[in-house]
Amino acid sequence: MDFMNLITCPFGLGERLIFELLKRGESVYTIFSSPKEVPMSFIGKPNLKYGFVKFDEDMHFDRNLPKRVKNVFHIFEVYSGSFLKLFKSNTLATILLLDWAKRVGTSTFVYLSTGEVYGKGKAVDENTFLNPHSFYATTKFEAEKIFKFYEKLYTLHVARLFFPFGKNMNQGYITDLAKSIASGDMIDTAYGVITPTFINDVIEPLIMLRDLKGNLVINVCGGAVEVKILTEEIQKISGKSAKKVSTGKIELSGNNTKAKEMLGYKETPIEEALRSAFG
Repeated sequence: MDFMNLITCPFGLGERLIFELLKRGESVYTIFSSPKEVPMSFIGKPNLKYGFVKFDEDMHFDRNLPKRVKNVFHIFEVYSGSFLKLFKSNTLATILLLDWAKRVGTSTFVYLSTGEVYGKGKAVDENTFLNPHSFYATTKFEAEKIFKFYEKLYTLHVARLFFPFGKNMNQGYITDLAKSIASGDMIDTAYGVITPTFINDVIEPLIMLRDLKGNLVINVCGGAVEVKILTEEIQKISGKSAKKVSTGKIELSGNNTKAKEMLGYKETPIEEALRSAFG
Protein backbone atom coordinates (compact mmCIF):
# COMPACT_ATOMS: atom_id res chain seq x y z
CA MET A 1 0.00 0.00 0.00
CA ASP A 2 1.19 3.50 -0.83
CA PHE A 3 1.11 6.14 1.90
CA MET A 4 1.01 9.92 1.72
CA ASN A 5 2.98 10.38 4.95
CA LEU A 6 5.37 8.54 7.26
CA ILE A 7 5.68 9.98 10.77
CA THR A 8 8.47 8.36 12.77
CA CYS A 9 7.11 9.15 16.24
CA PRO A 10 3.43 8.89 17.26
CA PHE A 11 3.70 10.75 20.57
CA GLY A 12 3.49 14.41 21.54
CA LEU A 13 4.00 16.51 18.42
CA GLY A 14 3.80 13.39 16.23
CA GLU A 15 0.38 12.45 17.58
CA ARG A 16 -1.03 15.91 16.86
CA LEU A 17 0.47 15.88 13.37
CA ILE A 18 -1.00 12.43 12.64
CA PHE A 19 -4.54 13.43 13.58
CA GLU A 20 -4.34 16.71 11.67
CA LEU A 21 -3.24 14.89 8.50
CA LEU A 22 -5.99 12.27 8.94
CA LYS A 23 -8.52 15.09 9.34
CA ARG A 24 -7.37 16.39 5.95
CA GLY A 25 -8.02 12.98 4.39
CA GLU A 26 -4.36 12.01 4.01
CA SER A 27 -3.02 8.52 4.74
CA VAL A 28 -0.42 8.09 7.50
CA TYR A 29 1.98 5.34 8.50
CA THR A 30 3.64 5.70 11.89
CA ILE A 31 6.10 3.80 14.08
CA PHE A 32 5.87 2.35 17.59
CA SER A 33 8.71 0.52 19.32
CA SER A 34 6.35 -2.26 20.50
CA PRO A 35 2.66 -3.29 20.20
CA LYS A 36 1.97 -2.44 23.84
CA GLU A 37 2.50 1.26 23.06
CA VAL A 38 -0.39 1.48 20.58
CA PRO A 39 -3.26 3.52 22.12
CA MET A 40 -6.91 2.58 21.59
CA SER A 41 -7.43 5.79 19.60
CA PHE A 42 -5.17 4.41 16.83
CA ILE A 43 -6.78 0.98 16.45
CA GLY A 44 -9.05 0.66 13.42
CA LYS A 45 -8.58 4.30 12.40
CA PRO A 46 -9.21 4.78 8.65
CA ASN A 47 -6.14 5.77 6.60
CA LEU A 48 -3.83 5.02 9.56
CA LYS A 49 -1.41 2.10 9.72
CA TYR A 50 1.56 1.45 11.97
CA GLY A 51 4.59 -0.77 12.31
CA PHE A 52 7.15 -1.58 14.98
CA VAL A 53 10.76 -0.42 14.95
CA LYS A 54 13.35 0.20 17.67
CA PHE A 55 15.46 2.86 16.00
CA ASP A 56 18.29 2.49 18.53
CA GLU A 57 18.54 -1.26 17.87
CA ASP A 58 17.16 -2.19 14.43
CA MET A 59 19.65 -1.73 11.60
CA HIS A 60 17.31 -3.29 9.03
CA PHE A 61 14.08 -1.53 9.98
CA ASP A 62 13.12 -0.97 6.33
CA ARG A 63 11.39 -4.37 6.36
CA ASN A 64 8.80 -2.86 8.74
CA LEU A 65 8.19 0.26 6.65
CA PRO A 66 5.88 0.82 3.64
CA LYS A 67 7.01 0.12 0.08
CA ARG A 68 6.02 3.59 -1.10
CA VAL A 69 5.78 6.87 0.86
CA LYS A 70 5.48 10.35 -0.59
CA ASN A 71 6.40 12.45 2.48
CA VAL A 72 8.51 11.71 5.55
CA PHE A 73 8.29 13.64 8.83
CA HIS A 74 11.31 12.41 10.78
CA ILE A 75 10.35 13.36 14.33
CA PHE A 76 11.81 10.48 16.32
CA GLU A 77 14.77 11.28 18.56
CA VAL A 78 16.30 10.38 21.90
CA TYR A 79 17.13 13.34 24.16
CA SER A 80 19.14 11.64 26.90
CA GLY A 81 20.88 8.34 27.57
CA SER A 82 24.20 6.72 26.69
CA PHE A 83 26.29 8.23 23.92
CA LEU A 84 25.87 5.06 21.87
CA LYS A 85 22.07 5.11 22.23
CA LEU A 86 21.95 8.78 21.22
CA PHE A 87 24.17 8.21 18.19
CA LYS A 88 22.23 5.18 16.98
CA SER A 89 18.85 6.87 17.50
CA ASN A 90 19.59 10.37 16.22
CA THR A 91 22.37 10.02 13.65
CA LEU A 92 22.59 6.44 12.38
CA ALA A 93 18.81 5.93 12.23
CA THR A 94 18.52 9.16 10.22
CA ILE A 95 21.10 7.97 7.67
CA LEU A 96 19.29 4.67 7.28
CA LEU A 97 15.95 6.46 6.88
CA LEU A 98 17.39 8.84 4.28
CA ASP A 99 18.65 5.86 2.30
CA TRP A 100 15.31 4.06 2.62
CA ALA A 101 13.47 7.20 1.44
CA LYS A 102 15.62 7.22 -1.69
CA ARG A 103 14.60 3.64 -2.50
CA VAL A 104 10.84 4.09 -1.97
CA GLY A 105 10.40 7.19 -4.11
CA THR A 106 9.96 9.81 -1.38
CA SER A 107 9.35 13.34 -2.67
CA THR A 108 9.83 15.35 0.54
CA PHE A 109 11.75 14.64 3.73
CA VAL A 110 11.10 16.95 6.72
CA TYR A 111 13.62 16.59 9.55
CA LEU A 112 12.96 17.93 13.03
CA SER A 113 16.29 19.11 14.34
CA THR A 114 16.95 21.22 17.42
CA GLY A 115 17.87 24.80 18.20
CA GLU A 116 20.54 23.33 20.46
CA VAL A 117 22.78 22.85 17.41
CA TYR A 118 23.68 26.55 17.82
CA GLY A 119 25.07 26.02 21.32
CA LYS A 120 24.37 29.51 22.60
CA GLY A 121 23.47 32.97 21.41
CA LYS A 122 20.80 35.66 21.44
CA ALA A 123 18.14 35.67 18.70
CA VAL A 124 20.22 33.33 16.52
CA ASP A 125 19.02 33.02 12.94
CA GLU A 126 19.46 30.23 10.41
CA ASN A 127 22.84 31.57 9.26
CA THR A 128 24.39 31.56 12.73
CA PHE A 129 27.46 29.34 13.18
CA LEU A 130 26.57 25.91 14.58
CA ASN A 131 28.43 24.96 17.77
CA PRO A 132 26.53 22.23 19.67
CA HIS A 133 27.46 21.87 23.34
CA SER A 134 25.80 18.59 24.33
CA PHE A 135 26.22 15.11 22.85
CA TYR A 136 22.50 15.11 22.00
CA ALA A 137 22.87 18.35 20.01
CA THR A 138 26.00 16.98 18.34
CA THR A 139 24.11 13.92 17.06
CA LYS A 140 21.47 16.20 15.54
CA PHE A 141 24.18 18.42 14.06
CA GLU A 142 25.91 15.40 12.48
CA ALA A 143 22.62 14.26 10.95
CA GLU A 144 22.14 17.70 9.39
CA LYS A 145 25.65 17.62 7.91
CA ILE A 146 24.82 14.39 6.08
CA PHE A 147 21.84 15.96 4.29
CA LYS A 148 24.00 17.59 1.63
CA PHE A 149 24.57 14.13 0.15
CA TYR A 150 20.81 13.53 -0.21
CA GLU A 151 19.35 16.93 -1.06
CA LYS A 152 19.49 16.30 -4.81
CA LEU A 153 17.42 13.12 -4.43
CA TYR A 154 14.32 14.74 -2.91
CA THR A 155 13.21 17.94 -1.22
CA LEU A 156 14.83 18.02 2.22
CA HIS A 157 13.66 20.53 4.83
CA VAL A 158 15.08 21.08 8.32
CA ALA A 159 12.96 22.58 11.10
CA ARG A 160 15.10 23.53 14.10
CA LEU A 161 12.77 23.43 17.10
CA PHE A 162 13.92 25.24 20.22
CA PHE A 163 13.00 23.49 23.48
CA PRO A 164 9.65 21.95 22.41
CA PHE A 165 7.06 21.10 25.05
CA GLY A 166 3.43 20.05 25.23
CA LYS A 167 0.95 17.39 26.23
CA ASN A 168 2.24 13.79 26.00
CA MET A 169 5.84 14.88 25.43
CA ASN A 170 7.86 12.26 27.29
CA GLN A 171 11.31 13.80 26.88
CA GLY A 172 13.08 17.09 26.27
CA TYR A 173 14.56 19.97 28.24
CA ILE A 174 11.30 21.50 29.48
CA THR A 175 9.72 18.08 30.06
CA ASP A 176 12.73 17.23 32.23
CA LEU A 177 12.26 20.46 34.19
CA ALA A 178 8.62 19.53 34.81
CA LYS A 179 9.57 16.00 35.88
CA SER A 180 12.11 17.38 38.38
CA ILE A 181 9.46 19.72 39.78
CA ALA A 182 6.89 16.92 40.04
CA SER A 183 9.29 14.66 41.92
CA GLY A 184 10.70 17.40 44.14
CA ASP A 185 14.21 17.00 42.77
CA MET A 186 16.88 19.66 42.36
CA ILE A 187 17.14 21.62 39.12
CA ASP A 188 20.65 22.65 38.11
CA THR A 189 20.87 23.98 34.55
CA ALA A 190 23.44 26.00 32.63
CA TYR A 191 20.72 27.87 30.72
CA GLY A 192 19.48 31.24 31.91
CA VAL A 193 17.32 32.29 28.93
CA ILE A 194 15.69 30.08 26.26
CA THR A 195 12.94 30.24 23.65
CA PRO A 196 10.40 27.46 24.38
CA THR A 197 8.23 26.10 21.56
CA PHE A 198 4.67 24.90 22.21
CA ILE A 199 4.06 21.87 19.99
CA ASN A 200 0.44 22.86 19.24
CA ASP A 201 1.82 25.90 17.38
CA VAL A 202 4.06 23.77 15.15
CA ILE A 203 1.59 21.46 13.37
CA GLU A 204 0.30 23.80 10.64
CA PRO A 205 3.76 25.25 9.92
CA LEU A 206 5.24 21.76 9.49
CA ILE A 207 2.58 20.81 6.96
CA MET A 208 3.14 24.09 5.14
CA LEU A 209 6.90 23.46 5.17
CA ARG A 210 6.34 20.03 3.63
CA ASP A 211 4.57 21.60 0.67
CA LEU A 212 7.24 24.22 -0.09
CA LYS A 213 9.85 23.78 -2.80
CA GLY A 214 13.60 23.94 -2.26
CA ASN A 215 15.71 22.67 0.62
CA LEU A 216 14.91 24.96 3.53
CA VAL A 217 16.28 25.38 7.06
CA ILE A 218 13.92 27.21 9.40
CA ASN A 219 14.05 28.06 13.10
CA VAL A 220 10.81 27.40 14.97
CA CYS A 221 10.55 28.88 18.45
CA GLY A 222 8.55 31.04 20.81
CA GLY A 223 9.65 34.19 22.60
CA ALA A 224 12.61 34.42 24.97
CA VAL A 225 11.96 33.65 28.63
CA GLU A 226 14.17 33.26 31.70
CA VAL A 227 14.44 29.65 32.85
CA LYS A 228 13.87 30.82 36.44
CA ILE A 229 10.52 32.35 35.46
CA LEU A 230 9.66 29.26 33.42
CA THR A 231 10.22 26.94 36.40
CA GLU A 232 8.26 29.24 38.70
CA GLU A 233 5.30 29.15 36.31
CA ILE A 234 5.39 25.34 36.03
CA GLN A 235 5.56 25.07 39.83
CA LYS A 236 2.57 27.38 40.17
CA ILE A 237 0.55 25.40 37.60
CA SER A 238 1.42 21.96 38.99
CA GLY A 239 1.21 22.90 42.66
CA LYS A 240 4.56 21.19 43.23
CA SER A 241 8.06 22.48 43.82
CA ALA A 242 11.61 21.49 42.99
CA LYS A 243 13.92 21.02 45.95
CA LYS A 244 16.14 23.80 44.63
CA VAL A 245 16.41 25.71 41.35
CA SER A 246 19.81 26.85 40.12
CA THR A 247 20.04 28.47 36.67
CA GLY A 248 23.09 29.52 34.69
CA LYS A 249 23.98 32.42 32.43
CA ILE A 250 23.85 30.79 28.98
CA GLU A 251 21.25 32.22 26.61
CA LEU A 252 20.00 30.22 23.65
CA SER A 253 17.22 32.13 21.97
CA GLY A 254 16.10 31.83 18.37
CA ASN A 255 14.96 34.25 15.71
CA ASN A 256 11.65 32.99 14.30
CA THR A 257 11.16 35.66 11.62
CA LYS A 258 11.55 33.18 8.76
CA ALA A 259 8.99 30.78 10.29
CA LYS A 260 6.47 33.60 10.70
CA GLU A 261 6.95 34.92 7.17
CA MET A 262 7.14 31.62 5.28
CA LEU A 263 5.07 29.25 7.44
CA GLY A 264 2.58 31.55 9.14
CA TYR A 265 3.93 30.53 12.55
CA LYS A 266 2.08 32.06 15.49
CA GLU A 267 2.88 31.72 19.20
CA THR A 268 0.47 30.81 21.97
CA PRO A 269 1.17 33.00 25.05
CA ILE A 270 3.64 31.10 27.24
CA GLU A 271 1.41 31.04 30.33
CA GLU A 272 -1.48 29.56 28.34
CA ALA A 273 0.82 27.04 26.66
CA LEU A 274 2.30 25.90 29.98
CA ARG A 275 -1.17 25.47 31.50
CA SER A 276 -2.19 23.30 28.53
CA ALA A 277 0.94 21.17 28.83
CA PHE A 278 1.26 20.80 32.58
CA GLY A 279 -2.09 21.80 34.08
